[in-house]
Formats: sequence, C-alpha cells, structure tokens
Amino acid sequence: MKSLKLNIVALIIVILSGLLIYSCKKAVINEVKVPDFITLSSQFSEPPREYTTAPFFVWNAEITREEIDNYLISFKNAGSSQVFIHPRPGLITEYLSENWFELFQYTVEKGKELGMDVWIYDENSYPSGFAGGHVPDEMPESYNQGQGLKMTKFVTLPDTCDKYYLCLKEENGAYKDITTTLSNEKG
Repeated sequence: MKSLKLNIVALIIVILSGLLIYSCKKAVINEVKVPDFITLSSQFSEPPREYTTAPFFVWNAEITREEIDNYLISFKNAGSSQVFIHPRPGLITEYLSENWFELFQYTVEKGKELGMDVWIYDENSYPSGFAGGHVPDEMPESYNQGQGLKMTKFVTLPDTCDKYYLCLKEENGAYKDITTTLSNEKG
C-alpha cells in the first residue's frame, strides 16, 4: 500500500513537472512571451533587469547627489538593476519637499544612465497614509484617537456569522474552527 502511494505521488510530480515545462514554452501573458526553461537557466547568472533583486535604497539622512551616485553604483556593481527609494525615520532632506523631488528625479535619471529601474516606496514612516507627518499636519482629524480597527469579543456570535469565511472560538488557550458548526446550526 505504501509503495502504491509513493508511485502515485511520483506520477503526480512527473505530470505537474511536465505541465510546468510545457506552460513555460507556450505561456503568453499580456502579449509578452515567457521565456522557456533553457532561456531562463542561461540568464540565471546575469538576469535581465526585471529579474534582479530590488533592494531598498534607504533615505534616512541628508540626501546628496554624491550619495545617490555612490549607492546606485554600489547596487549596480552588486548585481541589482533596480532599487526602491525608501524614505525612513532619520531623513533630514524634507520628505516631499521641492529638494526631495529634485533628488528623486536625479536618482531616476542616474538610474537610467546605469540601466537601472528606480521605484518609489509609497510611504515615509508608519502608519500607512502618514506621509511623513504631512497628513496629520494638514488633517489632524484623520488621526483622532480611537480610529481604526477594534477587536470585539462576543460571548454569543451575532446573527451575521454566516457571512464570515472563518469563525474561531478560543478553548483552553487554543483556537478551534467553528465555522462549519455555525453553518450547520443555521441550516
């Protein structure tokens, strides 16, 4: 019986591998042909730009053109052909200032010169939507205390429990899936 199970698993693996290889040869996504395995494996040591790592280029100090040049060249020499500019706490160059946008534009141009893609991380600091403090400065009402998600505990679940994909109940420090139990009680 164990041997039969192993044979079935091996057969499934062979079939899935065959389908994967076949799909690599035939796949078309948004009118862009996906390279086959031989092409991909030949590019492994020097992948196209879109397949290199994309590290965070952390901006957490005074940003200068010289620093941008040094970091981009360093990323490129390490094999990365794309970076995410990621503003972080400690940033001295004012976030979203005219100078910040000029330096960002310079980074994009330097990236093009080096054959690199430059991406922007969508936020400076946390929580998301904070915009480095600009949002609460301009709209203090957007950060009222008490806003956000709240956990609510029920002794008895409300009548809408059939709308939830998963319902858990704590029992002795562990959580038990009671979704089907609730569905059966209603049905």
